[in-house]
Amino acid sequence: MNHFYKILLSLLLSSFLFMNNAFSDWTNIKFYKSNGIIIGTAEGVDSWFLNAPSFKFSFKNLESGIYRLALHDGNSCNNYGLSAEINNPKLKPWKPSQLLILEVKENGIFDTTLAMKPDNFTEKTRGLISIGSLRGYPLLLFKDNEKKITGCGMVPLLNANK
Repeated sequence: MNHFYKILLSLLLSSFLFMNNAFSDWTNIKFYKSNGIIIGTAEGVDSWFLNAPSFKFSFKNLESGIYRLALHDGNSCNNYGLSAEINNPKLKPWKPSQLLILEVKENGIFDTTLAMKPDNFTEKTRGLISIGSLRGYPLLLFKDNEKKITGCGMVPLLNANK
């Protein structure tokens, strides 16, 4: 009988791990300056328990200072549209015009992981921004409070390479 419980526990644990893996979305975003020079990449993954994305950044060749990452509703880095909360007011708690704040040190490198989150997690805000909802939209990088774009990365659509 003890052997039966070990097998049952193994099956339950395996199915739990499979379900968590099935609900997590991930992507790899390449960021470029407007002149086509690559700034770096960001690996994004959804947190399965918060329904909020986290990104592991690997940026280089940036001036030191504070940057903000913004979500826009356009369809490319050239046609980036408006800040996402303008046409979708439900996103306001997520602050799409400054989803993340990045501080680049003197060496011009930003290499860390940051998580996106709304002001307050509620049933209404949970899952509004995820890797899946970001797909096909540009993430823009601005320095300080400047309006000029420092860099842009498109969150790739699923099956975009096919």
